[in-house]
Amino acid sequence: MKILALGAHPDDIEIFMYGLVSIYKKEGNQVFTMIATDGSKGGALTDELLSKKREKEAIAGLKELSKPTFLNIPDGELGENPEHEKIIKENILKIMPDLIITHSQNDYHSDHRSLSLITSSVVSHYIPVLCCDTLMGVNFNPNFYVDITEHFSLKEEAILKHETQNPQRFVDLSKLMNTYRAAQCNAPKGKYAEAYSFEPSFP
Repeated sequence: MKILALGAHPDDIEIFMYGLVSIYKKEGNQVFTMIATDGSKGGALTDELLSKKREKEAIAGLKELSKPTFLNIPDGELGENPEHEKIIKENILKIMPDLIITHSQNDYHSDHRSLSLITSSVVSHYIPVLCCDTLMGVNFNPNFYVDITEHFSLKEEAILKHETQNPQRFVDLSKLMNTYRAAQCNAPKGKYAEAYSFEPSFP
């Protein structure tokens, strides 16, 4: 299959969906990664300088999966311009994936919500969209759980590539979140799981 991991910011794929995408890659599927915004609001540096640094970090973080496509929509403004929908749709259709993994419409972050809404509106009738967990599971009700224990160390390494983002905090949050999701499945200590939600649409 063709799998597209679509994140709003340069570190979102690593934090929220790296484990599952890594499993798909290991199974021999063709993996694509795409980042919607330039990440320029996620730090103390000037917008242009931070954007360039975060692009390099994303390439390093995702190197085991694929070379990411950068849409470079302004950080914090996703969905405010009608052109954003066109850009996202055109780039998805270039790939024509069998499955898209992206954010939830109930996410805490406006860019995450906008990306989810746009993605679902432009492709959901012919490409299934799987929504990833929110940070610490806030407002998220999963119906799929994926054991990522064997891939968690790779996920940790990928997150740590994002040096501008104080990445250890996201490693710690991922450990908490993925341990909690595993515990929901009655898994023993030391197991990690990512949680997802899927709602089918006609047909």
